[in-house]
Order: sequence, then C-alpha cells, then structure tokens
Amino acid sequence: MAELSEPGPVGTGMGDAPPLVTPELRHEVRTTAQMIRAGTDQAIDEARQLVREAAEDQRKKMAETVGGIAQTLLHTADTMTTENETMARYTLIAAERLDDVARYLRQSNWNDLVEGAEGFARRQPAWFIGGALASGFLAARFLKSSPETFERAKGEPSATGYAPRGGIQ
Repeated sequence: MAELSEPGPVGTGMGDAPPLVTPELRHEVRTTAQMIRAGTDQAIDEARQLVREAAEDQRKKMAETVGGIAQTLLHTADTMTTENETMARYTLIAAERLDDVARYLRQSNWNDLVEGAEGFARRQPAWFIGGALASGFLAARFLKSSPETFERAKGEPSATGYAPRGGIQ
C-alpha cells in the first residue's frame, strides 16, 4: 500500500493538498467586507437622517401647538378682563410665556433643544426630575382617560375581565 503524505499547515501550499486560503480569496474577502461596511455605514446615515427629519417635523408641530394654546389664552385673557382682572392678568402672563416657548421652538433646531434640556438638567436637576415626574403623571392621566377607559365607565367589561365598580348593567 502506498503511504499518504501529510499535508503541510493550512494555506502554506506545502504537501499534496492545495492551499485552502489563496491570496485571491483573501482579496475577495477583504473586498466583500469593505462593501458590507460601506453599505452598513450608508444605512446608518440614512436612518439618522430619517430620525432628524422626524424630530424636526415634531418640533415644528410642537411650536404650532404651543403657539395655538398661547393665542387661545390671550383671547381668554381679553374676554376675562372685565369679569376677573386678577385671573386675566395671570392668564395673560401664562400666554406670554407660552408664546416665548413657541418662538424658541420655531427658531431652534432639534440639537439646540436637546442641548438646552441637557444644560437645564445639569443646572437644575431637581426641577428637571420634578418636571419629568409631572409629565409622566400627566401622560398617565391622559392614557387613563382614553376611549377604552370611557367604554369601561359605561359598564362594558374591560380586556382584563373586570367590570367597573357599579357592575355590568
């Protein structure tokens, strides 16, 4: 019987076995890896751009909403002047502050808003945390007053199977 010769180390080309990793294969792997990196970088850049655009749209909508609330409060303050001057004055102050916020939102970009919030959180951490908690409570109240809660209040069972206090009528 003929003896089989042992192949040399992988990829060296020694022995009877052909090399497993050739310079051409290495080049192909490097080229493919570079193409994958370039595609990934492009996809990340596109995703960042979409997020920036969505944030800018939300900033503009927020500015319009806050400005609308300020205008409503200004109108309310004007109509209250004859009935309750003190309340009208406080309503006017609130409207002016909200108008300032709306102007700031219109004139700033999203990065300015984020930097402003970060700066405020560093300067006034207690106020920032308090504001975050208050926002959370307001969001919870808003969600609790959603149509599903309204349906349960009318006496229909909820998804959990519990009926309101008065029972199902």
